[in-house]
Amino acid sequence: MPRHKTLVEIGRRIIKRFEQLDLDVEEEFIIFVVHLLARDLRRGLLKSDLNKQNACAMMRFVDGIVESYVSPVDCTMANMKMSWVMKKGRAIDLQYVKEQYEEKFLKELKLLIDDILQYPESCSKAQLDQLFAKMQVFIVACYNLGCPKNHVLLKLTAQALNSVIGRSDLQNYVLKKKYHRLEYLQRLAATVGGIVIYNNDGPDGDRENVRFVVGDLEMAQKNTSSAFQLALDGAAKMQSICQTAIDELIHLDPKDTTMTYRVPLEHLQRLNQFSIIYAMLQRCLRTLHGSYESTVYLIEVEQKRYDCVVAKINDTLAMRTAIDSELIFPHFVYISQVWSNLNNFLNHIVELNKLREQLELLVGPQIKDLAEATIAELQALNRRIQEPQTTNFLDRMAILTDFHTDGNFCSLAQADIKDFCALTLTITNGLLLPAKVTRQLCMNVNITFGLRDHMYARFTELCFEQFIPAFRKVIFNSANLALLFKLDEALITQELQELIVEPPKQQDFAGQTEMVVTNDLSAPNWINVTWNAWDYHRETIHMAEIRKRQTHDTQTKISYGQRHAQNQMYNTRQHK
Repeated sequence: MPRHKTLVEIGRRIIKRFEQLDLDVEEEFIIFVVHLLARDLRRGLLKSDLNKQNACAMMRFVDGIVESYVSPVDCTMANMKMSWVMKKGRAIDLQYVKEQYEEKFLKELKLLIDDILQYPESCSKAQLDQLFAKMQVFIVACYNLGCPKNHVLLKLTAQALNSVIGRSDLQNYVLKKKYHRLEYLQRLAATVGGIVIYNNDGPDGDRENVRFVVGDLEMAQKNTSSAFQLALDGAAKMQSICQTAIDELIHLDPKDTTMTYRVPLEHLQRLNQFSIIYAMLQRCLRTLHGSYESTVYLIEVEQKRYDCVVAKINDTLAMRTAIDSELIFPHFVYISQVWSNLNNFLNHIVELNKLREQLELLVGPQIKDLAEATIAELQALNRRIQEPQTTNFLDRMAILTDFHTDGNFCSLAQADIKDFCALTLTITNGLLLPAKVTRQLCMNVNITFGLRDHMYARFTELCFEQFIPAFRKVIFNSANLALLFKLDEALITQELQELIVEPPKQQDFAGQTEMVVTNDLSAPNWINVTWNAWDYHRETIHMAEIRKRQTHDTQTKISYGQRHAQNQMYNTRQHK
């Protein structure tokens, strides 16, 4: 369905509330939260008619969103923020990071480049010295060789620059056109940068003044790998603790098709939200870690190229005393390109760490403490309640028939739902427990369901018709589960589109259709209208006679009316 005007009005109210609290929140994020939370069974507006606004329900819904956004321990809002970080975190893409850093880099260097290109053709000795110094700064900044203010690094760069371009060559440089100057400056920077990089490679390099990106990458990989592993282990441990506690508080018997519990299921949902948030954190971290591993592979390939070109330069320098510049300079240019690629990989690792830190801040130690306190509280409540409650699987599924969702069941084929028991999810209305076996229950849709054991799978196959609609409603009527299984976009994409005005089924067209009016004998219609059918026969015969009298003589531009132009002979003009 298109975006509902009531939800649009709720979004405007929330934006005003955030402005009053001096909170800078993206309007797009607010719209996303409103449309997704409105579908939630517990915190949404499923029980309200959006066409008949209930002021109390709307106010309660608005207050709930504002309070949850401010609260650091609200799991549903934390899940939405994590999902939003992953949606808008374009830094996951290496190419995007490369383009952003290059664009920022060119903006910062534009002033220096324009300053180098502005020197006149008739430069004095002092101006050439200034130009030479500015070229050194440009080379150091262009390839991230270190701090441009470091006088030792500038001296090393000046030595490399002197070996490539002399005073006479510098004078010839200013005589070039500006676009030729820029092209030559870039090639010169690549060559000189490669020389500086090569001279400081290996254990004898000046590590205090010249940056060594290979060493920086090794340290970054070590720190990033340990940080990801620590975060993933911590999230997996907390998820396991929460799921173990839930498993101890309920008992499902697939043989008798009954569920027994003491603590009410709504209390268990409080604990379940922590299980969901840690599962969500793991999935987000795995996505970032997958991108990181791809970059690590590219780093290994690029380091092999770096080692190869250094070895090639060593072999070239070892065999000769005087070496032609055309033979050795391309190797220095290539090593500069490899160095730039390694810098891009390092920038990508930095951006991935920034995203990881954002995710970890959203699931802070306060949530961990609250989860542990909730487990202790529910375990104490379970000991106090003496009489357990027992319910049937099919009765639990039947409770969900009163609720509606327009979520497309086929979109579940794109979701990774096989890690959790689908039957437990359906019977308990959203409790997460790990799955041990998988089944493809739908023959026409490629959806892999996870189940706890073969007895669960057997019941699911026997009660397939009752299970599928109930499972669909549990997933799509829970904002947390929709976010966990990445079904939020499929659920609200149509609503997030702009309001569409449907065109009318009938539309007047300002045109005229030719029509023969048989009962109009006015003068303009006498030509085409007649009461006598024989008039049409006579007109047909007349047109046929005209057709018979049509000539078929061949007349062309060459013949000028003469039949055999190619056989004609003309007398030449006699000149007196």
